[in-house]
Amino acid sequence: MVARATFAQNDSKEYYTPKSLILPLHDEKNQLHMSLGRGGGFDLNLSYTFTDKLAVFTTASYDIGSKTRVTILGSQYKIEKNDYCIKGGLGYFTKVDNKILEVYLGGGSTKIDNYWYFRGYPEGGEATQARYNTLFVQCNSGTKRLQSDFAVGIRISYSVYTDFRFSSTDPNAKYIKSRYENLKGISADPVISYSYKLKRIKLNAQAGFAFPLTKNSATRVTEHTTNYGTTIVTSQDNIALSAILGRLSAQYNLSLKKR
Repeated sequence: MVARATFAQNDSKEYYTPKSLILPLHDEKNQLHMSLGRGGGFDLNLSYTFTDKLAVFTTASYDIGSKTRVTILGSQYKIEKNDYCIKGGLGYFTKVDNKILEVYLGGGSTKIDNYWYFRGYPEGGEATQARYNTLFVQCNSGTKRLQSDFAVGIRISYSVYTDFRFSSTDPNAKYIKSRYENLKGISADPVISYSYKLKRIKLNAQAGFAFPLTKNSATRVTEHTTNYGTTIVTSQDNIALSAILGRLSAQYNLSLKKR
């Protein structure tokens, strides 16, 4: 889902949006896994086993529309989002006793474009644009039963921001623009997953969280532009790459083996 941070008074951003893990639980060659779900936006996961041990995968998610959030003090604000994320990579799978083990290596790119404001004051909000690239390794373990599947997974991600800008649209603060530079960090994303089978369709729920493994320091650059020129102020901020993960989906595994 999303990470929110408060950098200053009435200043809240969603800047880190890791998506849920891909958990196909492959167990044979020429198996196509398809999953359509919602969790931090709408998403589509595809993976295919081209040998009896190796797989390729890709995921895409798109989060657009207006959402209502609540601050820790109980105030409500709206956020308009237009975010997307794409990922892909390779995987290895095997069976040990009755358990399926999977390891995935991959990378992806995430774009953040949102605008938030307190309800009743849309002209006094803040816009955030960010982009970051991620490399990750992921390990899954799961079991398949007649009517259900259960799995756990953990992903270790290394993210590097190539852009992170934010500015107020308040008429009294439009002359102030800020950005973060040199933001990067490592996070761990453990999840649990449960699927219930309805004939050949699986209804899946996944829940977990992302927490930072490194202390991430970034340079904040703030520009104050007036009729007399521009003043630039820099500072060091600690930024936590953390978030809650959750997803509901419908899944389908199709065997393409020749009969």
